[in-house]
Amino acid sequence: MLEEHLRPLVSRLTPNNQTAKVTRMLLEMDQSEVIHLIESPEELKMKVSEAMRFLRDASQGPAVGDQIGS
Repeated sequence: MLEEHLRPLVSRLTPNNQTAKVTRMLLEMDQSEVIHLIESPEELKMKVSEAMRFLRDASQGPAVGDQIGS
């Protein structure tokens, strides 16, 4: 039920191919926090930015200095 309210809001802030991933990430939060995000566009925008940054960093893999044997 929360997903039905959250997904359209997230879709306005993310590329189409990232909407589902970001929505799932946010739904892992406590239910009261998700409700707060739905009611607070600025807070939602910040959390979506954090999630997008996390996904971008994760897709780039570890930095050269972080690799084992460096």
